[in-house]
Amino acid sequence: MISPARKNAAPPAPPGTQARRRGSLDQVLIDAAMDLFASYGYRGTSLARIARAAGVTKGALYWHFADKEEFFVAVVAKVLGEWELVFEKSTHASRAAEFRAEFGRMFDTMAALNEKNPWVSRLLLIIALESHKIGPRVLRSMRKANLHGVASFRELVEHGQRLGVFEAELDPGWAATQIFSSYLGLAMLWYLHGPRFDLRRSLRQQAREFLRQWSVAK
Repeated sequence: MISPARKNAAPPAPPGTQARRRGSLDQVLIDAAMDLFASYGYRGTSLARIARAAGVTKGALYWHFADKEEFFVAVVAKVLGEWELVFEKSTHASRAAEFRAEFGRMFDTMAALNEKNPWVSRLLLIIALESHKIGPRVLRSMRKANLHGVASFRELVEHGQRLGVFEAELDPGWAATQIFSSYLGLAMLWYLHGPRFDLRRSLRQQAREFLRQWSVAK
């Protein structure tokens, strides 16, 4: 069943991560594929099902995407591209106090993005649970995206160290994996339990805990 939250979402166009510029029909197809992958999983989503959902013939799909793997890569690129645009605009602190505030807002932003598009967590679950069914091209793409996410968190931690917020002895790589894994765990709980699990509050508490543990001034 397609979630009303997903149907009503109207995210901005993703950045130019595709090999060519996506047209309006491409976006209709990607949106249809996103809903289906999230609802039925990778294996349960066929090209015929995507075509029916988008209101086009199966043959028309091949003018836009070569196969189901390319659809899945495009869906993931759309979601991650939207996230990257948001975070690029939110990390420009030049003083310690500004960094602490931005660090907390970053966790608020992660909660807001999940609430806006609940399929993010669902897609992550699909990748984890169906990795043995997904082709190597998709897995390589996802692993690259995950490594990029960890690298972004690492840069954030290193920026905090340069501003004197985080301890110099803190291992940025380890701290980045802690941020990434804690976010994923809380997002999964929220996806499974819905409004009974307060994702925004939990992420805020996690941000405060990281600042408490890693800050120079205890």
